[in-house]
Amino acid sequence: MSEATLARAAPTPAAVRPRRRPSRDFLLGAGTLVAFVLAWKLVHLSRLFPPWAFPAPEQVLGAFVKTLESGELLKNTWASVARQIVGVVLAALVGIPGGLLLGASRDARAALLPICRMVYPIPGIAWIPLAILWFGIGFKSTVFVIFFTGIWPILFNTMAGVTTLDGQYTDVARVYLAPRMFYVRKVLVPGSLPFIITGIRLTYGVGWRVIVGAEMISSITGLGFMIDDARWQLRPDVMVAGMITIAMIGWVMENWAFDWLERVTIERWGMKSQPR
Repeated sequence: MSEATLARAAPTPAAVRPRRRPSRDFLLGAGTLVAFVLAWKLVHLSRLFPPWAFPAPEQVLGAFVKTLESGELLKNTWASVARQIVGVVLAALVGIPGGLLLGASRDARAALLPICRMVYPIPGIAWIPLAILWFGIGFKSTVFVIFFTGIWPILFNTMAGVTTLDGQYTDVARVYLAPRMFYVRKVLVPGSLPFIITGIRLTYGVGWRVIVGAEMISSITGLGFMIDDARWQLRPDVMVAGMITIAMIGWVMENWAFDWLERVTIERWGMKSQPR
């Protein structure tokens, strides 16, 4: 056999390259999503609820496309996301140092923890009337409610991270007379980071629960306002489209932002246990 024939018969790198198959996790997630949509459609067809109150999946998809084309969905989504980001960042800027202080200082816990535990159970929705009186209707009042409701998961999780930190790290820092700021930057914050990220995750979720209620009462823009406005127009398809938009934003944040943050911090430093 000639060399030319062998060259033609030899498989090219593209031919021998293994074809990527969907992962098992992807297939399970996609299958669950398809089953959910089918169940949703079956409930609609069964007339268990009035058709005008329980839209079909294709009606919600149509409402999603129409509000997207008109710009209504993008405008309200951006308004909610901007408030959410500002509120969560403010909560982190106050909650992380506060949690570090409460975790590292017994005197600070004795002085501040009782009042924190008293204020923490107050639901965020209860602060909306006061927020309107203080800041008016709009951006500031909504951000305040997100901030004041979201600060507690970050604060308590950060405090738990500090109090559960392995004592050997603290002992080594004391033996070598480490400066206080060096101890905070190199021991307390990295050691508590898994708890801090968990607290931010919880605050992000709590923020969405609060922002929808706040926008229904104290705003004329945002996904919460859009959902409430659709309620008065008897447009459940638009309401569900707004809810699905919130779910999609949450999915993106969980799978991109928070997972990326874990990869570049606690996983890179070997601080995350691997599931069996």
